[in-house]
Amino acid sequence: MINIKKSRLEAGITVVTERIEDVHSFSLGFWVVVGSRNENRLENGISHFIEHTIFKGTKKRNVKEIARVLESKGAALDAFTSKEVTCFYSRGLDTQLKLAVDVIADILTNPIFPEEEIKKEIGVVKEEIKDNEDSPEKLIFDKVFEKIYIKHPLSNSILGDKKNVEGFTRAKTLAYFRKWYKPERIVVAASGFLEHNEVLDYLKPYFKPQKSSNKTFFKPVKNHYKPNIFKYRKKGLFQSHLLIATPTFNYKDPRKYPLLVLDTVLGEGMSSILFQRVREEKGLVYQIFSFADFFSDEGVFGIYLACDPKKIEIAKKTVIKELTKLRRNGLSKRRVSEAKIRLKSKLIIGQESTSNRMLRLGRNAIYRGKIVTIDEVIGAVDAVNQTDVNNVIDDVLHEDNFSSIYIGDFGKSGM
Repeated sequence: MINIKKSRLEAGITVVTERIEDVHSFSLGFWVVVGSRNENRLENGISHFIEHTIFKGTKKRNVKEIARVLESKGAALDAFTSKEVTCFYSRGLDTQLKLAVDVIADILTNPIFPEEEIKKEIGVVKEEIKDNEDSPEKLIFDKVFEKIYIKHPLSNSILGDKKNVEGFTRAKTLAYFRKWYKPERIVVAASGFLEHNEVLDYLKPYFKPQKSSNKTFFKPVKNHYKPNIFKYRKKGLFQSHLLIATPTFNYKDPRKYPLLVLDTVLGEGMSSILFQRVREEKGLVYQIFSFADFFSDEGVFGIYLACDPKKIEIAKKTVIKELTKLRRNGLSKRRVSEAKIRLKSKLIIGQESTSNRMLRLGRNAIYRGKIVTIDEVIGAVDAVNQTDVNNVIDDVLHEDNFSSIYIGDFGKSGM
């Protein structure tokens, strides 16, 4: 039985809930449709900065009280920022749902952004940026978006750079917050042992009726992509890192499901083509995987690997050889069938987590404007056939359409 309900408050907030009878917990997310793609050059990093500083005090609670109020009751409170959304979320026993709504709604409607806390948080975020720069396996994904989405807002780094962050003031933070943190850009998603109307009642005191502009969440931007090779030297690394990537389909594109099947066959798990060929048979790498991400108007598909600098080019050639072979021969019915089973299994197992369900509800409400049930998703995967996957292979796996991003200490070797 599907227990998913969706409403829109007079304030403009979208609320979507899923009641699950056999659990005693909830997962709650307040999604704000704003991320690094909304920033200009001087603002870059401020969406993420607000994700930090919004916890630093409200008219009702100080920074320590916000940190303690849910955790002292056994619930959790956290947040994340991405290219297109910022999410503030909590998970706990169902008896703490009202309190979780109160805490998150409070920080979203009454933040005070204390000047002294902003100054401290600038230092904290700079440390996070340093941590990212010290982790080539993280940094390389920033570089990929920077190079394949040149002049497109998806190229913006989520964290921003240290110089920008140093320039964030209370006035800049507050101005950006007021511009984007509007009820019409907020989606509340909740999953677990809860009642839809109960969630609505908890929310109404915080968000008063107001006129909505009814603007779309995202403004599509054309990506003028040209494949390129970029080498970023980072001294002191013992391995070289490589990410081969190309732009693909947006979140709503029906080719998304054949691409996910291809991703499963090509680079997910020990039985995947790349793991078997590049690691098990050739012994060239320790880590290799493929990935597919989808956004409002674009997507990206890629392959990541890391290995000894002396082996990086032969590893790349081995990957390209496998991609070329796939374009030439396609995937067999057996491979497609096995990948669909794995993909459906992962989706079904994910349903055992209220957090996964909440995340799926939030993304569906934002990117589709409606809720696609897990049965509908399973049906979409079931409908994928061998021809669909091979058509996507032919569309995506062109060697000449991939960009190659390297990170390593390869200056002296001339690589």
